[in-house]
Amino acid sequence: MARSNFFKFLIIMTGISLLFDFQKINLNSMYLLVYIPIMIAVYLLLNIPLKTVFLNKNISYILSVILSLITIGNVCGKLGIQFELINVCKLIVIIVGFTILFEKTFQLLIQFSTEKNLITDEKGISWKKSFFIIVLGWVIYLLPFLPGNVAGDGNFQLIEYFGHAAMTNHHPFLSTMLEGGILNLGKHILNDNFGLFLYVIIQLLICCLIYSYCIFKVSTLGINKKIGIYFSIFIGFAPYWSFVSETLHKDGLFIAFFALFITSLVMMSVNLFIRKRLIKKQLILLTVSALLVCFWRNDGIYMVIPSIICLIFVNKRKYWKIFTCSLLVLLSVYVAFNKVLLPALDVAPTEKREMLSLPVQQTSRYIKYYPNEITKNQRQVLKETFNNSTKLGELYNPNNADPTKFNLKDQFNVKKYINIWIEMGLRHPLVYLAATFEGTNAYYTPWLLAQNFTWCGAISDWSKPNFLDLHYITPKRLRSSFIGFVNGVASLPFINMFLNDSLAIWLGILMAAFMWRKFGFKYLIPIIPIFMNLLICIASPVNGLIRYSGCVVFAIYILLTYYFYVLKFRN
Repeated sequence: MARSNFFKFLIIMTGISLLFDFQKINLNSMYLLVYIPIMIAVYLLLNIPLKTVFLNKNISYILSVILSLITIGNVCGKLGIQFELINVCKLIVIIVGFTILFEKTFQLLIQFSTEKNLITDEKGISWKKSFFIIVLGWVIYLLPFLPGNVAGDGNFQLIEYFGHAAMTNHHPFLSTMLEGGILNLGKHILNDNFGLFLYVIIQLLICCLIYSYCIFKVSTLGINKKIGIYFSIFIGFAPYWSFVSETLHKDGLFIAFFALFITSLVMMSVNLFIRKRLIKKQLILLTVSALLVCFWRNDGIYMVIPSIICLIFVNKRKYWKIFTCSLLVLLSVYVAFNKVLLPALDVAPTEKREMLSLPVQQTSRYIKYYPNEITKNQRQVLKETFNNSTKLGELYNPNNADPTKFNLKDQFNVKKYINIWIEMGLRHPLVYLAATFEGTNAYYTPWLLAQNFTWCGAISDWSKPNFLDLHYITPKRLRSSFIGFVNGVASLPFINMFLNDSLAIWLGILMAAFMWRKFGFKYLIPIIPIFMNLLICIASPVNGLIRYSGCVVFAIYILLTYYFYVLKFRN
């Protein structure tokens, strides 16, 4: 081992040891069993030669420092480490050690991707074969849960559809009408349970068609047929897309529509940037899939608009008229639907409190830790804004903004509140930073156990519509055993890592950083929706909720295919 690598090895291992020490992990009974494999892995990693600097050093070190700070931030936040001089010195060693480790890892990942390109001359898997594999897996998942599952939000949408609550767009109106309409049809044909079964089957088939189409389309780029089969098996048998696609709620279709939009964006980019052509059918599919994303999630418009705007300016604005028309169609339909049709139908818009989750969390943390530094004017504005402003500190939950968000009044002066929010943030910015990190870190910390959608395996009791007779026809013991088994399988490290949405985000960041520096910004256009979704997750009320972030996992596999294709043909 070279001298420089030896010192790096010592710093990294010291950092890992100190991190374990901070977490108070007792390794006495298996000390060498843990440390020897880690030392071997670090040694091998440091000694793998880099053929060149693949990722600009400035970028790679910035990303490595950020990931190191995120890693140590999770430890500090959960354990409440006191920032004494000795602890600060230890934290610096940990950050330096992990920065060295992450930087080398980033470079090696990109080197490996350039050497082992997955793109071949093969045609890949057909959509029929992919469809059959996915349906087979999903039917196996559905049988123990007949007639199907209902999530809590799905329950409330049924309550709205059947007129037991005022219709709103809090849960997207079209999804509510589709869910309630199909269930009502089945109810009239046979009974409530058949209505649920009918909806679940229709949603399952729609989602399966979309995922198999996406796999087929990217496989035409030259993905090995075996990889297409493995990908289809993973989508069909992992407790992720299976559960979410056979549960009555808005998320199953949204995640599928997002996958369709990303695939359309990838195929459009491949044709524009590599093949130098525009296929109008792809433009239609891109616009339609963008609209579906917007209609099935209220913040979907922010995910799709930036990429379409960017397409206007690519290839020396050769196709600016076409993409401008696509953008105008998207905006016109979206605005007409939300500002004309919904008000005409007396459908209330989503509440403005939904946009204030993060500011309210920051305000609540400020009140909790600095209650004596609130000015008279600030107290007055808080009193006008919240139902019980004196309880905000007590209601504060770092991981969930709902307790504080629902304390907001229905009517208040947003401008006044934003003004005092800025004043308080300028006085104690670290409080706001801590509130933001502790309330969002699960969306971008790749070391956490990945969630799955087994929570969908229930007919939820939350807001349950008692006027409907929805019940399982299978024994509870079978359902519990099935969920326990698939949860155990999904928790295995070599499987869990493939379901990790935070790890997917970091793969997206690496791909984007490398392609931007090597080929130019336009190659990032298909990845932009992933980053927009991350920003939306950060602004969301709940930390690490897979309903918000789960759409990125399938999308990142599609984007990896795009990445390898660009590497092969641009090089």
